[in-house]
Amino acid sequence: MHYLKRVVISFILALGLAAGLLPQTPVLAVSSHEYWAVVVGISDYQKITDVIGLANGAQKFANSLKQAWGDDHVVLLTDSKADKYSIKSALDWMKDKEDDNDTVIFFFAGHGDSHSYIAPYDAYYASDWISSQELSNWLSPMESHYQAIILESCYSASFATDLSQTGRIVLYSSLATEVSWADGDSGLFSGYINDGLSYVPNADINGDNIITLEELFYYAQPLTTYESQLASSLQHPLLSDGIGGELSLIGKLILSTSVPITGNYNYLIVDGKTYSLSYTQFNFTPGTTHEITALNVEILQGIRYLFKNWADGNTSASRSFISGANLQAVYSRQYLLTIDSPAGTVTGAGWYDQNTFASLSAPNIEDGGIRYTFTGWSGDISGSLASTRLVMDKPKTIKANYNTEYQLNLSSPYGTPDGAGWYAAGSTVKLSAPSPEGFLIRQVFESWSGDYSGTDTGAIITLNKPMNITANFKADYTFLYIAIGLGLLIIVLVILAIFKRRKSYYYNTI
Repeated sequence: MHYLKRVVISFILALGLAAGLLPQTPVLAVSSHEYWAVVVGISDYQKITDVIGLANGAQKFANSLKQAWGDDHVVLLTDSKADKYSIKSALDWMKDKEDDNDTVIFFFAGHGDSHSYIAPYDAYYASDWISSQELSNWLSPMESHYQAIILESCYSASFATDLSQTGRIVLYSSLATEVSWADGDSGLFSGYINDGLSYVPNADINGDNIITLEELFYYAQPLTTYESQLASSLQHPLLSDGIGGELSLIGKLILSTSVPITGNYNYLIVDGKTYSLSYTQFNFTPGTTHEITALNVEILQGIRYLFKNWADGNTSASRSFISGANLQAVYSRQYLLTIDSPAGTVTGAGWYDQNTFASLSAPNIEDGGIRYTFTGWSGDISGSLASTRLVMDKPKTIKANYNTEYQLNLSSPYGTPDGAGWYAAGSTVKLSAPSPEGFLIRQVFESWSGDYSGTDTGAIITLNKPMNITANFKADYTFLYIAIGLGLLIIVLVILAIFKRRKSYYYNTI
């Protein structure tokens, strides 16, 4: 809202006729169509009364044009840089740059008087001012078919006689008998011009996202007149349109998202430059082609916005567009589900659209002598069902709890050792060696080898990993030796018995 603080007695050239309805055929840029501008705003005068805000308003206007056309297509002169010689030199620069296919703009905000003069920075004597005829002579050599003049000064329409011509559109801030007002931030009329440039819905009357000079005028005119009622005299901006169609000024890219994304996060690339979410409008030369890429945005740990498609049906994150354009990027808000689990085959972790279900599965797992047995969920969900689901209404972290078991393998060349099987990690297990086998030559337990070594047939071990243990045997010849000894003894006894019998027989026969 503009609040009047002081009168700006600025002398602005005005072309007479205020038009009725806007023409319907915009003059769009083509590939060889360039835009050039000289923008002048003077608040701090060298010799005459200062006017607060006009330089600032000119700066805003120039910035909007630079964003669209490029810095090298706009010359800005404010305060001490806006003397008469510098203004003439800037117009000569523009004359050297433009050709008959281009559009040129001259913007002036400063003092003016009712005798058709505007005041540069160094104005004091009559020769220091710029007359309407003088300005007309400076502009006449321009070849551009599309010329625009915006005069923000008192009595600006007094310039109409000298400036009106075919191919030229002139916006005057006030009639030839009226003063123009300033509000401390800019001229009243040019302040609304800047509003129309900065926010498209303000001035885009036909909704094509291309701001024309006529649209800016018809937006700013009634607001300027209405607000000037707060002052001691009314201000009636005037339009003189000699181009026979709307003069396209800026093509806008209006960017929106299907869901609100707050925060200063980079989320798109326009013509190779990355922008944050604070940028929703971009200025371009009307009718030019540009490239845009919508990026996925992770705004906080576990929260992101995932690009889906464009609202017009284009599914490619990168696309070209012609300014002006109104593009909506369709995003889904997603939350991250993190699962802490000792077993890698637990499923369900990942990104989910807001308020959708995540399906979880935690199977029992056996791998390389290790067995995980699911016991239940903890964290943002609880329960003992191995397969379940939860609503993703925020980032969530859950834990799949498992009991870990280790396998004890026992092997033996003879018999079967006792103790093999699955045990909870850290369990104490008693080994039992097989009994001896064999008759005369017996195979008896000698030791354990592998993941445990020892000679105790009833060894006790702690199972802190999968183990493979072998029971080793050795041959025991004790019984064989006893058998041999007994056999020899029996033989000796038999021989002795035979010998004794023969001896007895011999004595009996004699």
